[in-house]
Amino acid sequence: MRKLLSGLFLASLAASLMVGGCRPKYPNCKNDDHCNEGEYCVNNKCQQCRDNGDCPEGQECAAGACRDIPGYCQQTEDCAAGQVCRDNRCGPCMDSGDCAEDQVCLDGACTVPECRSTEDCPAGLSCINYRCATGEPLSASSECSIEPVYFEFDSAEVDRQARRTLEQMYRCLENGEDAVRVVGFTDPRGTTEYNLALGERRARMVDKVLTTLGMDANRTRIVSKGEEEATGYNEETWAKDRRVELK
Repeated sequence: MRKLLSGLFLASLAASLMVGGCRPKYPNCKNDDHCNEGEYCVNNKCQQCRDNGDCPEGQECAAGACRDIPGYCQQTEDCAAGQVCRDNRCGPCMDSGDCAEDQVCLDGACTVPECRSTEDCPAGLSCINYRCATGEPLSASSECSIEPVYFEFDSAEVDRQARRTLEQMYRCLENGEDAVRVVGFTDPRGTTEYNLALGERRARMVDKVLTTLGMDANRTRIVSKGEEEATGYNEETWAKDRRVELK
């Protein structure tokens, strides 16, 4: 009897070893049962999450682990001063409609304007881009404004819409004498060197169009900021980074 029990025990032990021997060595796996509690088997590897739905609020699934979402927010009050909460991420404003009633969207940030018209400024100063400064306002009337010119990804081509914008701005600038800086910007994708070159190409294309329209070439100065002031984090906001501004 003792021999029989001993044989059964050894057989059971051997079976257990055989089953255990088939189990993948962690973190390798064949199904979720091979992983620790709260983990998932994805592509034969145990990991913390399969997708964003497996992560707590405010986190996203990145490379199989739940990580804090950069700039995550639920309301604008959660963001740094001047930023707005859009799609649960803090970022730049797109226009003044994103800002509080007493603020304007200026250079991607909601801010209280120093002025809204020249009458708000001390004698001898003009209201230029919501700031009191020396010189005449770039816009000649309430219907004339200086706006950014936007570009497609990795492109310096001035499309039809951009040309219409430049024609409107040329009418604002043609009777002035002040120097105009033509400043090119890019979104953050690509190397620093490439983006500086791309920003310059965009600025030169805008300068070329203005010169063709009749602008005195001696009035303009080309500058490239590249990705230096980029604030975007997705395609919608990167589109605002790809621009040329006249200053």
